[in-house]
Amino acid sequence: MTLNNPNFKAADVGASFKKRLVKFDNLLAQGNTAELTAIRKKVRDELKEYRELGILGVAFVGQYSAGKSTIISGMTGRRDIRIDADIATDKTSNYDWNGIKLIDTPGLFTDRQDHDEITYDAINKSDLLVFCLTYMLFDSLTAENFKKLAYEKGYRWKMMLVINKMSDEAGEEEQKIANYRKSLADALKPYSLDEFPICFIDAKDYCEGIDDKDDFLTEISRFPTFIDALNQFVERRGSLARFDTPVRIALSCVDEAQLSFTRNSSEDSAFFEVLTRLSRTVRKERDRLRTKIHSIALLLSSAVVNEGRILASAVGGKDNFEMLNKQAESKVQQHYERAGREMEQAVNTAVESIQDEVKDILQSKLVQAFVARLQVNQKVSIQNEDRNRLIEQVEMLFQVGEKVGLDVSQLTDLGTRGFLPTAGGGFLRSMDVVGSNLHKTVLTVGEFIGFNFRPWQAVNIAKDIANVAIFVGPLLTLVSIGAEFYKAKQEQEQEQKMAEARSEITSQFIAIAQNLENQLEGQLREFEQQVYGEIEKQIAAARLKEEEAISASNTWVKQLAEIRKDFDGIIQYITKATANPNT
Repeated sequence: MTLNNPNFKAADVGASFKKRLVKFDNLLAQGNTAELTAIRKKVRDELKEYRELGILGVAFVGQYSAGKSTIISGMTGRRDIRIDADIATDKTSNYDWNGIKLIDTPGLFTDRQDHDEITYDAINKSDLLVFCLTYMLFDSLTAENFKKLAYEKGYRWKMMLVINKMSDEAGEEEQKIANYRKSLADALKPYSLDEFPICFIDAKDYCEGIDDKDDFLTEISRFPTFIDALNQFVERRGSLARFDTPVRIALSCVDEAQLSFTRNSSEDSAFFEVLTRLSRTVRKERDRLRTKIHSIALLLSSAVVNEGRILASAVGGKDNFEMLNKQAESKVQQHYERAGREMEQAVNTAVESIQDEVKDILQSKLVQAFVARLQVNQKVSIQNEDRNRLIEQVEMLFQVGEKVGLDVSQLTDLGTRGFLPTAGGGFLRSMDVVGSNLHKTVLTVGEFIGFNFRPWQAVNIAKDIANVAIFVGPLLTLVSIGAEFYKAKQEQEQEQKMAEARSEITSQFIAIAQNLENQLEGQLREFEQQVYGEIEKQIAAARLKEEEAISASNTWVKQLAEIRKDFDGIIQYITKATANPNT
């Protein structure tokens, strides 16, 4: 049994995709041909490979008895997960929750160094860390290690706090939560509790409420507040966009199945073959650009983090810290602007590449065969439904060419021989007006699609760097005074404060790096929608029109069209949900 909370959009998307995938798999199984069996195996293998990489990883870390496994049991509905009052988990275990990888880890901060190493490896690879405590909250050791994880290791930007086992302590819930918040805030000083999403739940109550159908237990468990916090995190990170890839994998296999179904019927499959080639090209070019931009973003992130380390090492030194902080801001800006130039170059290359690829397809023998067929019809003076359908197909294909900025009148002699009508603003007229800006060599992205990369001023990172100086400034003043007047113990406290300042600076710059990385990824999504998304709309419209023409006589194609519509709906939802990510 898998629970599906409708408030958690990422899990909801995963569940919706899985349902449609089963429908597609069943249709392929009914076909019972070698070709459809191969397609069925292909979609399973490719999705399995992608899932093994982890669409979205959520690691549960913290105290060994804080109920991490129970929380995962509550999320997944699985009751076979080992749960114990003692150390129940001695290795990481992964659980699939509608495409989200939940990672159960050994408890941190015990005497088991091997457990810590295993957990830190999971932490490094995860997108979100759920740090679990009980109502006992932080002890001195756990608090210090939490700070180390959040600030020295720099993971605070992907951490949230969950206080579990709330019902184990008596008292009014709201008063308990107020008291807990105060105790947590005191334990985290000099850092702020407000930096972390925080939830107060009882996972055991939730599991029992679900199993016994006890609405009261389910309600007082506050478990839905935890799911809401997860959802907000996914939205904030724009991580829902990752579900785009598996849906597109499935859609590419739908294309292949459609070819098989039409090939085995009396209908001509050539048009679908061209559309499939175009779809494959868009997916290939999209994936290539994503890989390139991801590499640029990672290099930017690494460079920014390094600037933070350099600045942190200056704490306690003789150099003017305010001046060094301004230098760091300037260098971070330079790194960002360099990444922007590299991104723009990559996008320009991608635009030229998609143009070349589409041009090759439209000049292929398969497309030219449409022209030849129209020529034959013209010679024998046949004015029939088939000829009109051919004209529509060619027009739709060349509209894709227009969309990528090609001068389609140069791709074939279709128009010069008078095979297509020109009156009323038809196809040839649309070709004539293409030749101004769109089909020219792309000099900048803006000239092609009106896309503008956001400059540094719009990134709003400078204030974050300024906050470093605000935080460290008073401390450095104290340190400089202390160097003259404090002795022994005071000097030790002074060094501790400087160590905290170094950790804070490092953590701030890690957060800044992640913010900048998200900015680039967000701009990539905007570009994808304006270019690849528009091309896909043209292909989808052409495919839909052809499907409608043959669905009445081909039930397989009709069912497949419905499945495609479902998958397209998921893509549209993801696109809309990630259009303006709050990164």
